[in-house]
Amino acid sequence: MKLKLICAAMSLMLLCTACGAATSTSSEAEATPSPSPEDVMTSDTFKEASQYDYQDYSDSQGIDENGMFTGVRALDYVTLPENYKEMTATKADIAPTDEQIQWGLDSLVGQYAPAANGDTVNVDYVGSVDGVEFVGGNTNGMGSNIVLGSGTFIPGFEEGIVGHKVGEHFDITVTFPEDYRDSTDGAGNPIKLAGAEAVFSITVNHISYGWELTDEWVKENLKDSTYDVSTVEQLKNYVTSTLQDSLKEGYVVESVVKGSTFGDTVPEPVLDYMVCRYLSSINQYAEMENVPLEQFVQDRGFASIDELLAYNEQNIVHAANTQLVFQALAEDSEQQLDPAAAAEYNEYVESYGQPYVNQYALNRQVIKMLTNGLKVSES
Repeated sequence: MKLKLICAAMSLMLLCTACGAATSTSSEAEATPSPSPEDVMTSDTFKEASQYDYQDYSDSQGIDENGMFTGVRALDYVTLPENYKEMTATKADIAPTDEQIQWGLDSLVGQYAPAANGDTVNVDYVGSVDGVEFVGGNTNGMGSNIVLGSGTFIPGFEEGIVGHKVGEHFDITVTFPEDYRDSTDGAGNPIKLAGAEAVFSITVNHISYGWELTDEWVKENLKDSTYDVSTVEQLKNYVTSTLQDSLKEGYVVESVVKGSTFGDTVPEPVLDYMVCRYLSSINQYAEMENVPLEQFVQDRGFASIDELLAYNEQNIVHAANTQLVFQALAEDSEQQLDPAAAAEYNEYVESYGQPYVNQYALNRQVIKMLTNGLKVSES
């Protein structure tokens, strides 16, 4: 299962990068920068924000047992490129960069090697004093890079991360210096931080290691794992191959989406789903700060939730179009959901619901069809 999760993480990173879609919660948060004062943002694409029931959003809403949007025929809206079953690419198109390979190595090693001084870690944290969260003490899912042992953060913070691995969640208790500046809660009430004891809830997202990976370390830690590798070269070859498969998937999806044409209006059930998913994600950050969503977006420079939607219209419509392309491919190629393939993701049913899991499994079938038909040349 650890192998599957790491491969999935690599695939998600590359696929989202290739398609330009904001699909994860952190990506959605990144899609909400403060607008310029001169921007006038309105949209005829969306209904008023108050008409979207994002607070009761569920991942499986509006998706049927076959993994398709209920009552929607995607081919009525999407015109697919004629050559989608026989696309071409060069080796350079699907070759991972050195940076991507290093990211993959770090992600894999992070499952086994705890963070140490000299490592650069990316963490999310939420800080509170006497149980009250304070402004400036929350990464809001954006992540923060820290060189452990650098002394950049308050005493005890970096030390509390040492020894933890990627994916771990934990709390640390620290005391602010006596001369530390004060802050406020989400409602603007003052919170004294100078000399105060604070609790930070931390999640380790990624670790870039400050030490050289050796054959001895790989053999000791990975020879008897699911990877069955004994040398750095074998490990790098494994990571490169996995990333190449992910890049191939990203390439075919991006090619089909770019080569498709779309109707003037996104089917309402699909657009509503994507808007509710987006607003639900942003609302989670507002809840972390214990403020209403309207205030949360205003604090970031938007006049209203409607203006926030208008600002992110392109991302939301792109996400809707991408999923409609997946469904159109399944319809055109007469792909039927393979129950056995869907069963591989049973562990996620409780969190996301069976329809959503079925949609994900069907998407994976479609991607496999596309990559199987891809012809790769030297140049």
